[in-house]
Amino acid sequence: MKSWKSYFLDFAMVFLAVFLGFWAENLRSQLAEQRKIADLKQAMVRDMQKDLNQLEEYVAQARFNLSNIDRMDSLILENPKLIDQKEYYETMVNYSVAYLFTPSDKSMKQAEEMGVIQNEGNDSLSYAALKYNYFLLDLKFTEQLLSQEYQVYLQEIVPNMTEPDLYRQVWRFPRKTLEPKLGIKAMDLETKKRLRYFFANVSFYYDAMQVNADSMELYGKKMIRLIEK
Repeated sequence: MKSWKSYFLDFAMVFLAVFLGFWAENLRSQLAEQRKIADLKQAMVRDMQKDLNQLEEYVAQARFNLSNIDRMDSLILENPKLIDQKEYYETMVNYSVAYLFTPSDKSMKQAEEMGVIQNEGNDSLSYAALKYNYFLLDLKFTEQLLSQEYQVYLQEIVPNMTEPDLYRQVWRFPRKTLEPKLGIKAMDLETKKRLRYFFANVSFYYDAMQVNADSMELYGKKMIRLIEK
């Protein structure tokens, strides 16, 4: 017959085995969760770098459009008989294509759902992500306003400032060019006025988009630094 000490020892060994089993399983779960979070943060870095690269091209395109808008704004003040149709139509096409920003935000959304981005304070990852998303939302809102301006421009202004056959030749992809030739369709004063208001509005939107893009770049780089430190 076993003594009470033997029973106690058997119980202790079983208890220890169960405890160690639970502890090992919990440790494995914690390590797996830590690896998952680490992998997710690296995915955030890769996605953010994609956004930063896209923002660089985005800002360059906005500046390109603005330079062509300024050129067209000067051209329409000249004698239409002395304006080269090749330069006129190429300039028009250059500023008539607006690119939209497409964020790579899948990993950030996953991080928010998992509670990875929760720290408080102005130097935290959550604060940088909050500011990045704030300027991203403002950028997308400005894009909507820009798109509305372009819709009105294409439907109501372009027909009054172009000749359909020439417009059809240049408004293609890939782009086609015209032969140099002096003389374009003369614009009436109302069309010229509407066109210049269009230029003023979209120039403001392009300026705002660049400001938002610069702020997104600032906080995007900060997020990368906080993750990699």
